[in-house]
Amino acid sequence: MTIINAESWILRFPSNRLAAERADEEFELIGVTMTDSSGMQGTGWTFTSDYGGGAAIKALLDTVLLPRVVQREALEVRALNGELFHFTHRLGHGITSMAISAIDVALWDLHARLQGISVAKALGQVRNRVPCYGSGKASPSLPLEDLVETSADYIRDGLDAVKVRVGRDTSADPHRLAAVREAIGPSPKIMIDANERLGLEAALRLGRTLADHDIYWFEEPIYAHDLDGYRRLRAELPMAVAGGEHFHSRRTFFHFAGRDCLDILQPDLCFIGGFTEAMKVAELADGMGLAVAPHFMTVLHIHLAAATPRPSWLEFYPFMDDLLVHALQIEDGHIVVPDCLGHGVEFTEDAWKTWRAA
Repeated sequence: MTIINAESWILRFPSNRLAAERADEEFELIGVTMTDSSGMQGTGWTFTSDYGGGAAIKALLDTVLLPRVVQREALEVRALNGELFHFTHRLGHGITSMAISAIDVALWDLHARLQGISVAKALGQVRNRVPCYGSGKASPSLPLEDLVETSADYIRDGLDAVKVRVGRDTSADPHRLAAVREAIGPSPKIMIDANERLGLEAALRLGRTLADHDIYWFEEPIYAHDLDGYRRLRAELPMAVAGGEHFHSRRTFFHFAGRDCLDILQPDLCFIGGFTEAMKVAELADGMGLAVAPHFMTVLHIHLAAATPRPSWLEFYPFMDDLLVHALQIEDGHIVVPDCLGHGVEFTEDAWKTWRAA
């Protein structure tokens, strides 16, 4: 089955009000649709948020990467992934890895569809449900009453964990976390995420203070690539330390895991090189006894989490449900692995008409 056509596209739409820190924030999906000689199609994408940048990724896809994919065999997913990384090695990572991610997701979608199975099964599915935590409705810009209400809504909907963003005003964070804990009760887990806002000493102080609210993990307290800083955080904080969503190479995970810097690895397959690279991070975690909690893009990461060797947490972030024909199902705080062809994600006609960028 030969790939006979590969086209790129961008969907650009407003960010979720509950997650955005500015009223004019936008979100971009930069995608690829591939067609093979049988007429079967596969779709994949990466994303940018807030600052744009999708046009640069699309240009790299159109001029450098997609021409090397056309006329290749559709089932050569892993081989193509490796070749594209090798070919672009001197361009570095960053948007290169993001562009390769879109291609890899499309290839796995096509690969699974040609076999009549889901991507989860193609990757080696080992579970039918994955525990999830509510996310994406806890901007540090939200008024306290909205934060409390959206967090409690997740628990009322049957989830057992929520994530709250911190670090914008560390003097207010203890009060905000106390209010959330009071609203959801003592049993549900609370994860906190500082989005790299803090310096090392401030992160240590905040982590120790917020530990009184039984925090399950502290995510990206400081700059994502500060290896020595994360090693100290993991050694001195009372809760687990999570990170990795901004890594564009599995090798960065190897360095952080090997230096005892993280308890929980958070690969984002849209950044790191697709399913192919993210599975290698999951296997690394399994070998080192670490947890995996993929970042964002739940509709794709459900397939990755279903195939990871160790049980995994998923970030339930329903930011683009309005664009989709089918939403994910949640049962008893778990996301059900969809029984579908490929990854099963289908955008509505209205999404294409309304948000397709010129």
